[in-house]
Amino acid sequence: METRKESLTALVSCFARGYHATTSKDPIFHDFIAHSLLTKEEKQLIAANWAKAIAFFDQEKSETLETFDEKLMWVMNNQTIPQLVSRARYAEDGLRSAIERGFKQYVILGAGFDTFALRQEKLPEDFIIYEIDHPATQAFKINRLLEIGIDIPQNVRFVPVDFKSDSLRAELKKIGFDEKEYSYFSLLGVVMYLAKKDFYQLLSSVAEMSANGSSFIFDYLDDTAFNEDFASKKLTQMRQITAQTGEPMFTGFDPFELDLELQDCQMLLYENLSPANIEDMYFKGREDGLHAFEHFHFAHLVVNK
Repeated sequence: METRKESLTALVSCFARGYHATTSKDPIFHDFIAHSLLTKEEKQLIAANWAKAIAFFDQEKSETLETFDEKLMWVMNNQTIPQLVSRARYAEDGLRSAIERGFKQYVILGAGFDTFALRQEKLPEDFIIYEIDHPATQAFKINRLLEIGIDIPQNVRFVPVDFKSDSLRAELKKIGFDEKEYSYFSLLGVVMYLAKKDFYQLLSSVAEMSANGSSFIFDYLDDTAFNEDFASKKLTQMRQITAQTGEPMFTGFDPFELDLELQDCQMLLYENLSPANIEDMYFKGREDGLHAFEHFHFAHLVVNK
């Protein structure tokens, strides 16, 4: 399986969403398309790597759980799935609400193997979905859809953007993005890897190209995630793994000062969910052991310029 690092990240996230949809009796986020985008070889390789990682996360569990399936499920449900599916659910719940309010454009930043475009139903005829990603990752996804015979919906626009050299605004305008229409932006699983100045620049760019009242959804780590005295074991392990893959997490925010930090980006903080809020929204009363991850927050910004 020869892929770029960007593509591999997209595949692993896709696997986790598909695993949850196929193994959970009550999926938090039902991505019924995800597994169909992966080859048998890819699913086997990703599953094997995750099951093997149990010894890193919990040596005792690696010894007490006997079967491959048990080990894989423990790792997926404890170390991967909760954050991935809850943030996707939050973004798409907000999107549906925005569509009811008249939003006509959805911009998925760092789309990877996102499948909303393939699961869409009952959308306005003039609703447009823009998938933004690194050119190599996007080409990989488009080729995969063609290989497996999945038709690309007519309202989908693929926009390859290398943020190191391309202008998001310019590339979107080239393909028909309407700056006068309400737009809904999502950026999931990315902010913790960005320098703050680059994130602020992105927000300012989005604000400049969007109508007042447009939305921007993202997840972020709080600043205690980077404090050895306060960070949870799970988060510390997560940081160790991402650093080993060459993508260290290094950016966090004080949740109580987030509105102040973003005040120069022409954005207002509409909603700011803590791990406890996320637990209540998506995990309360579940019997499968899934819980919101500590240190992860969801935020909803609104363009105000």
